[in-house]
Amino acid sequence: MRYLILCLTALVLMTGCGNPIENRTYSLPNGPNAELDALVTAALADGYTYDKLGELCDTVGHRLVASEGMKQAITWSAQAMREAGFDSVWLEPVTVPHWTRGNEWARCTAPVAFDLDISGLGRSVGTEGEVIEAEIMAVADFDELEARADEAAGKIVLFNPDWRGYGYNVQYRVKGASRAAAHGAVAALVRSATGVSLGAPHTGTMSYEDEIPRIPTAALTVEEAGRLFRMCRRGETPVVKLYMEAENHPDAVSYNVIGDIRGTETPEEIVLVCGHLDSWDVGTGAHDDAGGCVAALGAARMLLQQDLRPRRTVRVVHFTCEEMGGHGGRAYKEAHAAELDRHIAAIESDGGVAAPRGFSVRADSLVIVRLEELCRPMAFLAPGQWRVHPGWAGVDIGPIVEAGVPGIGHRADGTHYMDVHHSRADTFDKVDPDELAGNVAAIAGLLFQVANSPASLRDFKNPDGGH
Repeated sequence: MRYLILCLTALVLMTGCGNPIENRTYSLPNGPNAELDALVTAALADGYTYDKLGELCDTVGHRLVASEGMKQAITWSAQAMREAGFDSVWLEPVTVPHWTRGNEWARCTAPVAFDLDISGLGRSVGTEGEVIEAEIMAVADFDELEARADEAAGKIVLFNPDWRGYGYNVQYRVKGASRAAAHGAVAALVRSATGVSLGAPHTGTMSYEDEIPRIPTAALTVEEAGRLFRMCRRGETPVVKLYMEAENHPDAVSYNVIGDIRGTETPEEIVLVCGHLDSWDVGTGAHDDAGGCVAALGAARMLLQQDLRPRRTVRVVHFTCEEMGGHGGRAYKEAHAAELDRHIAAIESDGGVAAPRGFSVRADSLVIVRLEELCRPMAFLAPGQWRVHPGWAGVDIGPIVEAGVPGIGHRADGTHYMDVHHSRADTFDKVDPDELAGNVAAIAGLLFQVANSPASLRDFKNPDGGH
């Protein structure tokens, strides 16, 4: 009978929503809280979030910060929140860097000719209208560069580190240009920060060190970086031509998009849920982070669809400029400094929307214990793989988490996340509707629990204040 009631509830509540999903991935919940069970069941069947993801990825397109696409996305986001029934929706200005890619190409000209598929790194300078042609100096890591520093002058340095995970490999993307330029290199190329590139280069931001010449830098596919590296190891001398129109412009103004569902009993207390609206200009950022944005939106909207307006205010934030340095998150902290002590929790979804896996938490250890209890009803979404554990919460909420707000990072299966990360392959077709619905259900359930719990998460503190 309980199964039948939940199924009928979901069917009734789907009326007027997005196209329903015939979800075969998850069993139905069977916990003691009928409202929570109905909420999660409806989220699993609701097609609204998948429809909105299609709009954002396919119709709006890429959303490089300060681009026309990002401006359209901000308008789309605000309108989506209003249409979802949020009580208030507004924009908050953020000063952001403005970088454009322009045309770019590279070609190996000797000892054999072949085109190279490159992706200029964010904030890189261009080649100033010229074509750079130079020999490749290939190194496996920074240690090898330093050991062979006297060979780098006038060369294009190629960094081809073994894949050891994003945390290790990303340092070559971020620091490689300045490390090479310090020894006289004229440009730098780096193996894409991924284990599997599938023939697509992966971009991302980089930074220059002060007092060191700024040289152009771009990512190569794993395949082509490996080819050039092997040629050098055989004693051959590859020569590469490089052309990039990349340009850094004066700072621009972008916006965080914010929408509130006002709480019924303690509206001054805020449970924030977010993703970042900006993406790179390759692909359409489906997993990074359009999926996170629509999951936050869809989860909060589901509370209204279920007539479960929470005790506390639920605030959805679509942040700007995460990819180019986290400017949106820092601006939010500054704008809301006076009310941070009333932020009960901040939830960020920025790890893709493959199958749900739980949440990682940056907070006092007693908060983590409490969240384990609150999230237990959603564990059926990932049998044997569901975890609520200490860990990273997210870039955008990082500034307010450092200020004392409990931070919660939404986690999804990451097996193939890095395969498409920051590449033209991160597109709508890579998102499974059932898996997206599972993430919406997990976040909606967490919002319901945290926003309605009689005790605030911030009341759970160790006497010593330890994590």
